Amino acid sequence: MGTIAIAVVLLGLLAWFFWPTKGSAPARRDTDDIDAAELEAAERDVQEAPDAEHVRDWGPGTGQKPLP
Repeated sequence: MGTIAIAVVLLGLLAWFFWPTKGSAPARRDTDDIDAAELEAAERDVQEAPDAEHVRDWGPGTGQKPLP
C-alpha cells in the first residue's frame, strides 16, 4: 500500500511539474527579420546547382571555407 501511495505522489509531482501554464508558451519568432528576396535567391542557387559540392554548408561552426 505504501508503494502505491509513493507512486501516486511521484506521478502527481511529475504532472504538476509538466503541467502547462500561461507563461510557459514557447516564444514565437518574428518573421519580419527574414529577407524574402535573399531566401528566394538562396533557394534558387540550391535548385540550380550542378552538384552537391556547390551547395555545401560553409557557415560558422562547420569548419569549412566558402566556395570561390
